[in-house]
Amino acid sequence: MSVRNLAEAIILQSIEDLWNGRQKRDCLSFFNGDGFNICASAAGINSSDQVKLLNLINGLIKNESKPVKNLRKENYIEYSISRGR
Repeated sequence: MSVRNLAEAIILQSIEDLWNGRQKRDCLSFFNGDGFNICASAAGINSSDQVKLLNLINGLIKNESKPVKNLRKENYIEYSISRGR
């Protein structure tokens, strides 16, 4: 596994763990601290895309208390993270 793949996996796992009550605080610390910046840089995510990703995560956190049926379709963003070849 390359450093890039590992960094991507850490970011994706941290996003998933935001919905785990026991890990949410640690995940928020990760995204608010140097951990995210280091992993994002290693994953090849530029500053502009880092901001977009953090805004997406922030929107997900704000909407987590709303029932899914009340979320509009335009609130969902499709994205893909390239894997090292």
